Amino acid sequence: MTEFTIIKSLKNNKLLTIFSCFFTILFIFLGIWQIDRAGEKAYRMQAFAEQQKKFPMQLKNLSSEWSRVFVDGAYDPMHQILIDNQIHNGKIGYKVYTPFYFGNNQIILVDRGWIPQGKSRNDLPNLNFTSPNLRIIGTLFKPQRGVVAGEELITSDWPRVSQTKSIKIISSAFTDKILEMVLVLDPGSQFLAEHIPIKPFVITPEKHYGYALQWFTMSIVLLSMFFYALKREH
Repeated sequence: MTEFTIIKSLKNNKLLTIFSCFFTILFIFLGIWQIDRAGEKAYRMQAFAEQQKKFPMQLKNLSSEWSRVFVDGAYDPMHQILIDNQIHNGKIGYKVYTPFYFGNNQIILVDRGWIPQGKSRNDLPNLNFTSPNLRIIGTLFKPQRGVVAGEELITSDWPRVSQTKSIKIISSAFTDKILEMVLVLDPGSQFLAEHIPIKPFVITPEKHYGYALQWFTMSIVLLSMFFYALKREH
C-alpha cells in the first residue's frame, strides 16, 4: 500500500487502530516489565546463594532476610503453629512453626520442617517434645501472607492451625514480642521434621523471561493481524 492509502485506511478504521496500538504498546510494556522482574530476582537469588555460603552470625534485631544466623535459647513446645495446606511430594501436610525463646523473652518462630496430615483434618499430629537449652542454626526469611480465604485464619486451640504464614496474624496468638522473620532450620538440626529446602521465589527468573517472550509474541501477532485486516480492504 502507498503512504496515502495507509493513512486513508487508518482513518477509516479508527477504532481498530486505537485498539491495536493500545494493546500492542501494553503487551510490549508488560514484556519489558517481566524482563526487569527477571533481572531483579536473578540479583536477589545470587545474594541469597552468597548468604548461604557464609558462616552463621548471632541473631540480632537488625539481622537481614536470608542471613544465616545462630541463636541460643529454648523451644516452647506447648504453643506450636501448624501452617495448613502445605504440599510436599504430592502429599498434603503442615509446616511446623515452633516458638523459640531467647534473650529477654523474645520469640522467633522456627520452621521445623514438614509433617504429613493425619487421616482427617481433625486428626492433628503429635508435636510433643522436651526442649533443653540449645543453640539452633538456620536461615532467616520473611513469610508473606499470600492469598487466603475464610474468616478463621488461625484456630483457638493448641497446636493452632493457621491458614497463613503472616507473622502479623500468627503473633496474635502470643503475648510476648515476636520477631518479624522466621528461622528455617539447617538440615540435620535437632528436632527437625522433614526438611524442605528454601526457595527464595516461587517464580524463577527463567519463568519471567518466558512470560516476557509470550507478551512480545502477542504484540507481534496483534500487529500482524492489524496490518492483515487493513490489507484486505484493498
